Parts: sequence; C-alpha cells; structure tokens
Amino acid sequence: MRVLVYGDSNSWGYLDDGSGQRHDGRWPVVMANSLAARGHAIELIEECLPGRTTTADDPEGPTGTPSLLNGAVPLPAILLSQQPLDHILLMLGTNDMKLRFARDAAAITAGIMALAGIIRTAPAGHGGWDGTEPAPLTVICPPRLGARADDPDWIRFDEWRGGRTASVDLPAVLEPACADAGIGFIDGNDHAVSSPLDPIHWSAATHERFGAGIAGHLADRLAGAA
Repeated sequence: MRVLVYGDSNSWGYLDDGSGQRHDGRWPVVMANSLAARGHAIELIEECLPGRTTTADDPEGPTGTPSLLNGAVPLPAILLSQQPLDHILLMLGTNDMKLRFARDAAAITAGIMALAGIIRTAPAGHGGWDGTEPAPLTVICPPRLGARADDPDWIRFDEWRGGRTASVDLPAVLEPACADAGIGFIDGNDHAVSSPLDPIHWSAATHERFGAGIAGHLADRLAGAA
C-alpha cells in the first residue's frame, strides 16, 4: 500500500528543540511502522517541506523564489510522479496562519480545499498512466498553535501574531467543508498538542502519539474497505 503524506515542517520532522535536524521518529514513520505491525505493508512516500503553505506564495521563503513554498505549485507533478497511490494524507494550513498572509480559518480552509480539488482530479490512483482514477484522500486538520504564540515575549510573536485564533477556529470550519465534499477528515487536535517550548512545532513524544493515532484512523479505513 503506497501512502503519500503531503505536509510541512511538522510532517517533515522539525522538532521543538530548534535543532533543525530531521527527527527519525517523525509521525509519518511512526504511522507506517504502526500499520506494518497491524499487518498492513506500507510504502511511505514523504513529500513534506518546512514553511509550505496551502496556496500562498511566500516572499520570505528560501532561495528568493516566492512560489517555492506554495503547496499548490508542485502538487500536480508530485501526484503524477508518485502514481499509483493507495491513499493521500494532506496536512497543511499551519504556515497560512502567519500574519503576512492575513488568512483566517475560512481562508485557510479554502486553501486546503483547493489542494483537495487538485488531488481529487489527478489520475494518481491505480488506473494506469492513461487512467482517470484519483487516489483516496484524507485531510488532517493541523493542531492548534500553542499558547506561547500569543506571548509578546516569544521571539517569533510578530510573525505569528493572530495565528493562534485561526488555528483554534479551523476545525469547526474545515470539518464540514470536508464532509460536504465527501473527503475523509481527521482533527489533529485529537492526537497532538503544541510544545510549550515552540508553539508551532512538536516534541518527539507528540510525534509518536500522533503517528500512532493516524495509523489507527487509516487501519480502520482499510478494514472498512476490505
């Protein structure tokens, strides 16, 4: 079973310790190992980039290329290059909460649903190169930012000011949008909490818990499809 994770730094494995090193026990790896232990052979495909937004160009991104972090730009090519896929897990929206994008929960939801639209129309399933079958999709709502995001003494407060409000509001807007579109939905808040050290990124223990939780959701889906 080929599972693609499309995400940002929290899926890439950037920890709350500020080291900038990719954590070997990041949640997609934990998820794959947990599913394998349940008898589901998983080929994990990680397409995760720190700083990635849903659909916004970022003029402050690396290399001076604003479109580099826009999640919509490479997605169609990624889907075709990774065909055939059995499932796609999409977790983006956290970086949209930065002040410079001025996006509330509704705007972030619109960005996520735009990506979902790309996924649902791309022939990335098992229909072959000339097929039209999309891969099944589950949207994961990113967990809310930690309370430190509202602390003026936090070093990145100016960049993320107001983002926590959007993160708190997001599940209530995103879940019905996914339901209306017939897309699977998981609320990441059920499995993760932001670190007191870094309100954006997670601890190693949170990665472990999150990966196990997502594996449970996916295993249930696989059992239902059997």
